[in-house]
Amino acid sequence: MQTHAPRAFAALAVVATAGVLALALPGAAHAAGTPDVRITEWMYKSEATAGEFVELTNVGAGPVDLAGWSYATSGGGAGQVPLTAFGEVAAGESVVLTEAPAATFRSQWGLDAHVKIVGDVTHNIGRAGDVEVYDADGTLVDRLAYDDQGTGTLKGPRTDGVSGVPKSAAALGSDDASQWQLSVAGDADHAWAATVGGASDLGSPGTSRFGDGRDPRASDGGGDDGGDPGTGTGVDPHWADVRINEVSSDNGDTPVGDAVELVNTGASDVSIAGWLQIDSGAAASATAFAAKLPDGAATTTIPAHGYVYFSSTKGLGSGGDGVKVYLPDGPDGTAGTLVDSVTYTAGQAGADETDDFGAGAFARCPDGTGDFASVVPKSFGASNTTACASPVTDPAGGGDGGGSTLTCEPEAPSGTGTLPATALPATTWPGSADVTLADAPCAWTTTTGPEGRDVSGLAFDPTDANVLYAVKNKSWVFRLVKQDGRWVPDTSNDWGAGKEIFFPGDADPQTNQPDTEGLTVGADGALYVTTERNNQANTIPLNSILRFDPTEPGDQLVATDQWDLTSEFPELHAGNKTEANLGFEGVAFVPDSYLTANGFVDESTGATYRPGDYLGHGTGLYFAGLENDGKLYAYALDADHTYHRVAVVDTGMGHVMDVQFDASTQRIWALCDNTCGVASTVLKMSSTGAVVPEVVYAKPAGLPVDNLEGFAVAPASTCVDGTREVLWSDDGIYGTGRGSASEGHALYSGRISCDLGLGEQGVPRPGAWDATTAYGAGDQVSSGGAVFEALWWTKGEKPGNATGAWAEIATAADGTAAWTASRVFDAGDVVVYQGRTFKALWWTRNQVPGGVGGPWSEVVSAAAGTVPAWSAATLYVGGEKVTYQGHVYQAQWWTSGDAPAAGAKKNAWVLVG
Repeated sequence: MQTHAPRAFAALAVVATAGVLALALPGAAHAAGTPDVRITEWMYKSEATAGEFVELTNVGAGPVDLAGWSYATSGGGAGQVPLTAFGEVAAGESVVLTEAPAATFRSQWGLDAHVKIVGDVTHNIGRAGDVEVYDADGTLVDRLAYDDQGTGTLKGPRTDGVSGVPKSAAALGSDDASQWQLSVAGDADHAWAATVGGASDLGSPGTSRFGDGRDPRASDGGGDDGGDPGTGTGVDPHWADVRINEVSSDNGDTPVGDAVELVNTGASDVSIAGWLQIDSGAAASATAFAAKLPDGAATTTIPAHGYVYFSSTKGLGSGGDGVKVYLPDGPDGTAGTLVDSVTYTAGQAGADETDDFGAGAFARCPDGTGDFASVVPKSFGASNTTACASPVTDPAGGGDGGGSTLTCEPEAPSGTGTLPATALPATTWPGSADVTLADAPCAWTTTTGPEGRDVSGLAFDPTDANVLYAVKNKSWVFRLVKQDGRWVPDTSNDWGAGKEIFFPGDADPQTNQPDTEGLTVGADGALYVTTERNNQANTIPLNSILRFDPTEPGDQLVATDQWDLTSEFPELHAGNKTEANLGFEGVAFVPDSYLTANGFVDESTGATYRPGDYLGHGTGLYFAGLENDGKLYAYALDADHTYHRVAVVDTGMGHVMDVQFDASTQRIWALCDNTCGVASTVLKMSSTGAVVPEVVYAKPAGLPVDNLEGFAVAPASTCVDGTREVLWSDDGIYGTGRGSASEGHALYSGRISCDLGLGEQGVPRPGAWDATTAYGAGDQVSSGGAVFEALWWTKGEKPGNATGAWAEIATAADGTAAWTASRVFDAGDVVVYQGRTFKALWWTRNQVPGGVGGPWSEVVSAAAGTVPAWSAATLYVGGEKVTYQGHVYQAQWWTSGDAPAAGAKKNAWVLVG
């Protein structure tokens, strides 16, 4: 990354329209009222086009004259870059500043003549910095400070070749980069790719959904050509001549994966700019597609009587699915009018594991006008005439595919494999071979997922064994309770239909819905949920952990916190849909008490893990499973949204779908789905302080080999006759096949032995003390269940004497030394005693902390920015402040044990608040 250095200042800014060069001249005063000119887009570094850019939009109700206005970067102040050349900016109009020549920028982005551009701006922006807008009086109108490596409100997207845009209207004028996100092709701002020499930049310069949304590339500016005003694109008057002509779910044997072909049956070219597509899902989830002509060239127009094809924006299931194409005439360019649709059943559009009768595609026969039929050869970009000469039918269903009558839409698993050689050999499941269905059929349909699939992570509430949480990829979380042997939605606190969840900021379904995969319950009772993408940007990795408060009322939950860990995994590249889908899956909260009790080693320091090294992280680490490599990444998540990677754990399975910490066995579980033949690895703490695989269990015989993404072991309190419940969730609700009793179900319940007979774990304790052995200073032994260290040479002296040769070594749950009578402490040593923390003032042994005037001073913690409470056991020096009985006092001199008292004579304390 290179941050641009300012170049020589250009004294005269120019604004260009196509064919015209207008000099910046004095203009009239700006329009009456408060001018609402806002920063609406920026890209600090271009990868293909000639330069970076910043977009401004008049989001107000009236025009604003920018005479005398100016723009600045990096605190440059008013007057740095004049904006007078823009003249009067109409309500809703967007204008652009760029370091490139205006004509070059216009040409490379394909912008129309009406778009105003100030080019050759020599005050550049960098990866971290700010942009500022000033009015004619030099008053700051808008500012955006950003740093993609920063924290808090500075933490914005990295706009390297992809522009940044506001997540919602709340971001406008807020100077909060955390409320911005990267553009996505065909998003609400209608972002598109500007391709130069084989490389591309992605953005939407010249238009904003917070303005009039006019298409800056259309010859008349768009929005007034018969379409719905304000949608951000015009609707071609001949759109009804376009039909879906061919689809295929054979994603490995088509030009573009799961493929869709459109045909123009009319005599006029038809613009499909901004059109959207979805599989069998809801229109609200439809996204823009990138079409190609028969020769593979990108296009936004279908020639008269011509064909285009594209990769489905959602994967097409071989076991049955659908395709729907929409005009962008909904609010803000979203899916509105349905152009055409088609549905198919198992095997009709390509090979299916359970029903393969030779079809390669589902095509209109006759070409362009007839009904759909299964055909063997594919003909994307060309007529279906040859393929239609020999259609094929499904012998199992008389040509209709034998489809399911369920209201939901199951999907067969794909990519089934076996455990790799890097995993431990699988052993028999330690429990019943049978499983039962644990939910109602088609129980998981939602407004954003009407097909009812995508149930992923599971987690029991550690405080209530009768509560189970489940999360769906399409941004929903459910709270379930056990009822008549099934897990059903809890009807309290608006949980009845689940709760739709969002990234922090707002509940904007167009921009702010996470692709949620796994969840765990933290020590604070909150839900911590992993994401691997934003559902509206499914080619861009977004590996993060979100925190939700499950006690909040309502049917929507907005995350209270987010830890964005995307930069930790550069191997998952933006723009690659496959890689973006290989991010975080499951997550487990693992308490510090387990880690410290077993000698866990912090890989970042090479020393024994000390929770106190990560102030603000809570009482445990979060182990997040990455599907891409089957490893668990342990993080300390700080309250200020920073994080620290403490360790990486290899499960050996190559992939991981869910992670659980089982408090009963004190083990971590990792699940791999049908990719590994469905197997679970149990991990323990090794003798060197590393988390390692201990045993791998094969699935129960009755559990189907499906895309099982969720796994949860019930708490030990539920053990009955030596077994307890285990649950799995099937992402595809496929069951054992089409028409089976398990089709349409997501939850499976099994049983596992409460006692798995697992061995010892953790860093071993030293050998037992032996009366006949001579020990030197520093030698450690075990005696009476405790660990002791020799202070000097000794033989025959049994550990336990508070003043003898042995010092008892103990550690508190947070890694701090625990006070013991026989241990020697030096000045500055910190110990925990009876839940309180103390610091030694001088060398001490066998002196109990807590008294007044002794060698110990209590350390009283306080929240940041607050004053600690007074303690009789603390030694204070002049200047220190305490709170006592609702007041704040300051020490005037050295004092210990003297309670503050206002107005008392010769008191060491003075009242200050």
